[in-house]
Parts: sequence; C-alpha cells; structure tokens
Amino acid sequence: MKRVLLFVVLAVFADIALGRVLDRLYRRTLTGERGGLTNYALTQDADLLVLGSSRAQSHVMPSVLGPRLSLRAYNAGLKGHGLLYSLSLFDLWRQKHGAPRAVVLNMDPETLLPREYELGATAILGPYFRESARVREVVYLGGPYKRLQYLSHSYRYNGKVLSIAKNLLVHPTAHDGFVAALGVIDLADPAFGAQRHGLLDVSLDVPHREVPSDAIALEVARRPFWEPKVRLLREVVEAGAKEGTGFFLVHAPVIGLSREAHDAWVSRMRTLATSMPSTEFFDLCQHARPDLFADKPELYRDFNHLNAQGALLFSSLLAEQLASPLPPRPAPVRATANP
Repeated sequence: MKRVLLFVVLAVFADIALGRVLDRLYRRTLTGERGGLTNYALTQDADLLVLGSSRAQSHVMPSVLGPRLSLRAYNAGLKGHGLLYSLSLFDLWRQKHGAPRAVVLNMDPETLLPREYELGATAILGPYFRESARVREVVYLGGPYKRLQYLSHSYRYNGKVLSIAKNLLVHPTAHDGFVAALGVIDLADPAFGAQRHGLLDVSLDVPHREVPSDAIALEVARRPFWEPKVRLLREVVEAGAKEGTGFFLVHAPVIGLSREAHDAWVSRMRTLATSMPSTEFFDLCQHARPDLFADKPELYRDFNHLNAQGALLFSSLLAEQLASPLPPRPAPVRATANP
C-alpha cells in the first residue's frame, strides 16, 4: 500500500513538473499553424480584432481595414477552428489588452451548430486552461471525461510536444494574421467545384454516400442553433457591449451556396443579431452582392475560400460596411479574468 501511495505521489509531482516545463517552452513558441499563431495573436494589440476559421483568416485583410478605418487591426482567425475557439481566444486576449473597439466574427450556416471536430479542436486551448473560466467551459464541452483529463498538467500539452520542439527556436516575422489563399478554383473538380451547395461540413452533416443538394443545405440552414454556443456568444457580446465593443457577425461568399438555404439562415441570423446589444450582421456573400462575387470564379481559391484578389475586394467592401456603425472608442478599461 505504501508503495502504491508513493508511486501516486511521485506520478503527481512528475506530472506537475513536466507540465510546468512544457508550459514555459510552449509560451515561447510564436510560429506554426496552430499554437504558435494563438500565442502570437495574444501578443498583438489592436482596436479591431478579427475572429473565425480559415474563412476569416484568408478573407479579412487588416492592411485594408486598418487604414480605411484609421485603427489598428489584427486577424486572429485560425484554420480548422470555429466559434468555440474564437470566443475563448477573445476572452484570453481581452485579459491582456482590454476591450477592443470592434470584433469581426466570421459566421456560416454551420457555425452555431454542434460539430464534433470543433469540439476535438478545443484541445489547442489546453495550455490556457487555468487562465479563463470560458476556456474551461469550452474544453469541458468536449466530453464527460475532460474534467478528469485536464487535472493532469502534462495532458494539456498532449500532441504539442513535437510542435514545441520544432518551433521553439524559430523567430516569427511580424505579420497581421492574414493568410492569403493562393490559386484559382477549378470548377470541374468535384472536390473544389460549385456543387457543394454551401455545405462547409458535408462529411459531417451528410453521409458520404449521399450527394450534397439544395434540400440538404436547406435542412442544415433550418437546424436549431446549439444552445451552448448561443449562450456563450451572448455572454461574450453582452460583456463586450458594457466595455464599448461592437460585434459584427459577417458572412462571406461561398460558391454554390443554395439561395433558399441562404435566405432561411440569414433571416435567423438577423433575428439573433438584433436580440443582442451592440451587434450587427453583415451578409456580404454572392447573393447579397452579386455584382461583386457572383459568377466570378477568378476570385475564389476553392468553393469556400476567396483567393488574394477576392480577399482584397471583400476586405474593401467590409471596410465600407464597418465605417458608419463603429461605436465610439471605449474608455481604456483593463479587463480582468473571469472568476
């Protein structure tokens, strides 16, 4: 019994020690496609913060928004990560920098739905587990065993050791977070062409044997929003509004987007946005602006990403939309961590 107890004590201390070492090393990594970009984003001060998946990361150019709006802008969008990551990152960011003047948040028909891969991707937030109650809440959404797993200090760096070693000594080049999607869409390629009907997560929402269709897209557009996501979004928006932050929910172009599904989802999004303070919804896709984005494959890298030329056009349009509703600059209030 004593040996077992001694083993447990040594294991606990070894776990704590290893976790602390990994934490110190991890915080020094500012490059890479995942954790490094998260760490780098947390070092960037800005008046306007862009959040979302790769559809934010590759669509919104701070180099356009900043000069047009006379403010500092940073794009903290991250490929493969959606709303849960965005709201968590914002909570961590505002603890370090205070309230921004505005937040641009990418929104799509699947954004407010439950998505298994998005829950799995919350593992990237593990190193910040103790820094934010919102991060802990989001991580716990991943399953009933997360509370037990995250008692381990080293578990929070699961899958990150090789990335830490690879990027530890790499010094980042200063950037604004925007990552251009290069190339032009091949409409003949079914993997990247026009027959996706606006379904970003076809592999999750539709059985592989079933071909995407307008009917499926409409069913996805009408699915009830997932209560945990809606609640978290409301909490973040309401807290930000008290500090003078305006939230702009933005939908960007998607080739092949079903018009009926688009209209059904946009109507629901407008209702949601009007129910929250200091929040506006901007529909800037090809149905809303056909003069700019419809029937112009030269602007797209694939069915749901604009290329660099398209991103420049989209960012210019977004800057025009943001110019008038931007709230007054908030007083410099230093945010505190969630209890």
